Amino acid sequence: MKKGSDHQKGKLVPFTQTGESLYKRGMAIYQKGQLEKAVKYLGKAAELEPEEPMIALQIAMIETELGHFQESNERLKHISELTDPSMTEIHYFMANNYAHLGLFQEAYRHVNTYLQSQPDGEFSEDAEDLLELLEFEDEDGFEEGFEQDDLIIHQEKAGKLLADGKFEEAIKVLEEVVERYPDYWSAYNNLALAYFYQGDTEQASAILTEVLNKNPGNLHALCNLAVFYHYQGRTKELEALVKALETVRPFLIEHRFKLGATFALLGKHEQAYGWLKSLAKRGFEGDSGFHYWLSHSAWHSGHKKAAEDAWKRVIEEQPDKAGQEPWNRATTRNDEKLKTFYPEERMFILFKDIQESASFLTEEAPEYFTEVEKAYYQMLQSDEPQDTPISRAHLVACELLKHFDLHEKSHQGLFYMWFHIVYHGSVHGYTFQNVEALAAAVEYLWRKVRGSKLTQKEIAVKHGISAGTLARYKREIELYLP
Repeated sequence: MKKGSDHQKGKLVPFTQTGESLYKRGMAIYQKGQLEKAVKYLGKAAELEPEEPMIALQIAMIETELGHFQESNERLKHISELTDPSMTEIHYFMANNYAHLGLFQEAYRHVNTYLQSQPDGEFSEDAEDLLELLEFEDEDGFEEGFEQDDLIIHQEKAGKLLADGKFEEAIKVLEEVVERYPDYWSAYNNLALAYFYQGDTEQASAILTEVLNKNPGNLHALCNLAVFYHYQGRTKELEALVKALETVRPFLIEHRFKLGATFALLGKHEQAYGWLKSLAKRGFEGDSGFHYWLSHSAWHSGHKKAAEDAWKRVIEEQPDKAGQEPWNRATTRNDEKLKTFYPEERMFILFKDIQESASFLTEEAPEYFTEVEKAYYQMLQSDEPQDTPISRAHLVACELLKHFDLHEKSHQGLFYMWFHIVYHGSVHGYTFQNVEALAAAVEYLWRKVRGSKLTQKEIAVKHGISAGTLARYKREIELYLP
């Protein structure tokens, strides 16, 4: 890959002044070894110069250095297919990435494509070495593994679609996978998640039930089911499942991580910290997600130093998480400060607390709540099912939670907007009928404020309603916005 880097440095083409300055700045940062930061600058340059393949290529090569092989190949594929098909060296870089991913058949195909187009090209020597390595692996029996490449590629693609919120597309890919590989339980679990994020909880639960019937004890399915119960407020089923999960003693690292992260999300911090800390002690590096849950579970179970150390790792990989430390809320919030907040802010805090099974309110706090806040607080404390305006408003927030991450700062504005509507709508006697329509309407209004180009129809489909219904409820709740 060093040759690739040298290859790029000598081919800087003239861009607009702004694009060029951003490119130069990004490359200077890259030379200092600050790869993540370099990608950000180069990404801005690419936004200004979307037709310039060299910027995108440089980003892809840094992504390879960072170990983001799938993301790198997505970018390289875009260059090859849409931006500049003449850049046949792209196939050599893609072959490298596929080899790192263990997708040897794809690596074999791309390295051959490169050598056929440029037998004496700049990277032909390296390509020959890679080809020899792949053929050596083939002699040792990797031909059988080649048959699984297609499965892994589809699973990687589905994972990327899920991460990007493209649930319909992910469902299509995963349904094809489970049809062709009926015993590949990982695909079933991801398919269940895709349906759940889309709001189809019945189908999601049905898929997990099918997995557990055919593969009893599948830990990923059990953990996903626990998360479903948590977000659906199915307390009794959740308690029974958590008791069962507490008796599990997994051997595989991925199972230990899954169990620890699930306990952390459910607010079972002692159990979460036990599993996640055991992985850290064994030298497990993990990604920012691992350190995020380790930090939260450590802090909430009284291990301050471990929480701080884990959070440092989170910030190294995701600097935008600064300010979201698990102790940030606990040390700055108190009753005196809460008194200065607007009612809708306090309702938002109550909602966040109930999702994390935590509370920093004292028993005296509800004394200064408004009537609307008291009704919401009492509803949250009750184990009895309710069908009231405030309980339906809460269900709308839970519906939004299926599609947006409450821990992401960029998403919190959506929930705050909703609780502003909840408070002022409640004061005026609004009944909050039709949970899905209200969730779609507030999402549309929030996206509109942020300059999103998503149409009412696209958002309506996401929530399973018609565009006309969305428009109607949008007009109703707009009355309660500033």
